[in-house]
Amino acid sequence: MSAAEQVGPPGQPLSGLRPVLAIREARVLLIAQATSDLGDQIARVAIALLVLERTDQLVLAALALAIAYVPGIFGMALLGSLADRLPRRALMLWCDLSRALLVALLALVAVPAIPVWVPLLILLLSETVTAPFATARASLYADVLPDRERLVAAQGMSRSIQLSAQVVGFIVGGAAVALVGSRWALWFDALTFLVSYVLVRRAVTPRPTADVPGTSARLMATDQRTAIRELLGDPLRRWPVILGWTSAVFLVAPEAVALGYSEDQSPLVGGLLLAAVPAGSAVGLLLLPRLTLQRQSELALPLAALSCLPLFATSIDPPAAVAGALWFVSGVLQSFVLTLIALVTVLTRRERRGRVLGLAASGFNAATAVAFVLVGLLAGVVGPARAVSLAGAAGMLSVGVLWWWWPAGRLAVALSASDEEEALREQSTALREQVAAQLAAEERVVLPVSPDDQPTIVLDRAEAAGSHPVPQDEPIAAASDR
Repeated sequence: MSAAEQVGPPGQPLSGLRPVLAIREARVLLIAQATSDLGDQIARVAIALLVLERTDQLVLAALALAIAYVPGIFGMALLGSLADRLPRRALMLWCDLSRALLVALLALVAVPAIPVWVPLLILLLSETVTAPFATARASLYADVLPDRERLVAAQGMSRSIQLSAQVVGFIVGGAAVALVGSRWALWFDALTFLVSYVLVRRAVTPRPTADVPGTSARLMATDQRTAIRELLGDPLRRWPVILGWTSAVFLVAPEAVALGYSEDQSPLVGGLLLAAVPAGSAVGLLLLPRLTLQRQSELALPLAALSCLPLFATSIDPPAAVAGALWFVSGVLQSFVLTLIALVTVLTRRERRGRVLGLAASGFNAATAVAFVLVGLLAGVVGPARAVSLAGAAGMLSVGVLWWWWPAGRLAVALSASDEEEALREQSTALREQVAAQLAAEERVVLPVSPDDQPTIVLDRAEAAGSHPVPQDEPIAAASDR
């Protein structure tokens, strides 16, 4: 299938998710992510329950869950440049093997004779290795899917898988621990990393480093400064990232109070409330990629503002079922986060995507952690329902302020220019494939390629066996018309 057949007109949305799943590398990356993400969530629940069983202290069990987010704050910012300095496929493979070994070790030490801080330390190391893996995978999607609309669809599917694994993992993790115990749940997690390793190794094509190869502590510090300067110095990326960071206040508010939303609620109700926003987001992330990225960028602020309204409506202190429905709707509207990720990805050069995306993700994780604490403290003062409603009000206020600085016009110009570049690239690719097919049919081969991607010398196959090139006598257009 030619490039022209694979990709529709630039700037036009692709029909559904089939164009992404038709690409073997993208399909395998998504399957590998679903496998390892589900294993991760099961392992986190297993460790938290193990700690609770060993210590009978809820605060330590909560600490076990919180450890999963600590490396996301520091690891992605500091280690994100590894995805630029090292081959991304190789980095993912090493991370998969490292995580498999660490989780296997975790399963071995999850016994009463070992102090509880030992498995927590190993879990922290495993989660730290996850940071460069996630950055490499996010950057690799742009390599595998160079056309913009398909990239946005793949990012939406990736984010939807992450949220779905979070919901399913919490439920399945508890059931798995109850049935087979924490250690077997950890062995299952180790197995998922090996499955991911095999899938990536067999299906993903090796590619050279995006930037100058090699790394060191000094280079990583330099890359970090470059990412800060590039991300915050460019208004086209600065304001989408700031919107993402500030939106963490209302994005996580329902999850921060879900388990204690009402008195005497059952664990099942708490779990369903906890899953309401991620479930809604998973649905929204499957719908949003049907729009072009330019249209998505126009809707980012309106969607952000609308997503706050169901949260603000929680101020009436509705029953848990109504609150869950409101939070689900808010989750669907919160799919604008995908647009912010896609904008930063598309507007960042390939050789700097790892460090820039790592910094953006690190800031979002930090804002999420702070929001969890603030909303939790607020809920203790005014109650869970009103805490969520105040978070929604704060979200609407922040979106209103950002509206003044939002670079709508400049984003439209930048995305239009990107459309034109993509159109030229697709036309060039289609022309080269057409000419190569025609020449192959005429028993000719194309030798060197000029800087503008046009064949310069054509040989008959018999002549190609010798060393006497024959200059091309006619223009490419004429050759392609034969």
